[in-house]
Amino acid sequence: MSVNRASIRSSRGKRQNAIVGTLWITYALFYLGRVNLSVVLPALALDLDLSLAEVGALGTVYFWVYGIFHFISGQVGGQVSPFRMVGIGLLGIALVNIAFAFQASLLVMLLLWGLNGVAQSAGWAPMFRILAERFDRGQVKRISTVMPFSYVFGTALTWTFIGAVAGGDDWRIAFWLPGLLLLLVLVFWWIAGIDAPKSQPSRFRPAAVIAEARGIAFALFAAALGGFVFNGTIIWLPTYILDTGLIAERLVGLVAAAMQVMAIGGLFLARFRVVRANQVFVTAALLLAAAGGALLLLTVTGGALALLVVVLALIPLNGAFGLTVSSLPLLLAPPGRASSVTGSINMMSNFWGGMAGFSIGALVDASGWSAVFGLWGAVLLLAALVIWRKRAEEHRWAE
Repeated sequence: MSVNRASIRSSRGKRQNAIVGTLWITYALFYLGRVNLSVVLPALALDLDLSLAEVGALGTVYFWVYGIFHFISGQVGGQVSPFRMVGIGLLGIALVNIAFAFQASLLVMLLLWGLNGVAQSAGWAPMFRILAERFDRGQVKRISTVMPFSYVFGTALTWTFIGAVAGGDDWRIAFWLPGLLLLLVLVFWWIAGIDAPKSQPSRFRPAAVIAEARGIAFALFAAALGGFVFNGTIIWLPTYILDTGLIAERLVGLVAAAMQVMAIGGLFLARFRVVRANQVFVTAALLLAAAGGALLLLTVTGGALALLVVVLALIPLNGAFGLTVSSLPLLLAPPGRASSVTGSINMMSNFWGGMAGFSIGALVDASGWSAVFGLWGAVLLLAALVIWRKRAEEHRWAE
């Protein structure tokens, strides 16, 4: 009998590992059709004779639409099959990227990249419903610290790949090639067939959603602040590296990707402390404060040393942001509401991340990168304070 129980536990463990692995890989590859834009922004601006603020509007439109539809997909994801939502999202991302590659009008590009935001929103929240309903609460807290590795890996992979194939002025390949590759990712997802257990969906009630938002208001505000900085670095980091003049244009994508790889250390640090100390709130606050301090240091740092400090800032920023959009939603969500809470928190992080599209481009044009780093540093210190003040309440949410 004990042998049978051990065999069942082993089989269940392998199945659960397969679920996490598939979700992890699939979401990482979502980024092929998302952060590819960042590497070619300067080339796109040059080709279309636009300013950085104007092409930065692509990032703004994307994140605003993505944020709004993240909330919608979080609500819908609690009603319909997450498996189908993710599949439809992958198909939409692929088609939009292929179409984007053949455009010459900024207006059409803005429309298409907004549609990309709609399609991309079908990934994170529905996947977290699968995790919440396939694993117990103790497992979910630990797994939540693993999932952020997916988007950091996806960003690094995409920047390396796009930097290699779309260097110089050949920016269009940065969209049609990932589009074709994402059709293969769709086939992989469809074969995997991973879904949430079939259950009776909860009825959507606006009053309940409003009450839920009030209860997690501090997390929504912290996510907005963190998203403004984190997504701002996703949009503008390659451009900053290019502007330093220290790196050849063809190597910018590779260097930016290398910085993201090094920043993965922040996710390991966050996971280590959460697993060891069982403290999500305190860990997130400390990492946000460290990232904010490093960014403020960049206001008085230049040259090659500045690139090193950027990495030192990205490490805690990645760890803190991962906890904000991954661990906090699963910790704060009541039973059956994981998709909704995940969608709401990620809506705030991405909607305000969209502000970094045109605003950071305009700030660079007007005042330079020191002003950007000063603003980002102050914003992260405020986010750290917001979460730190709630640190004593974590045990209540975890019950």
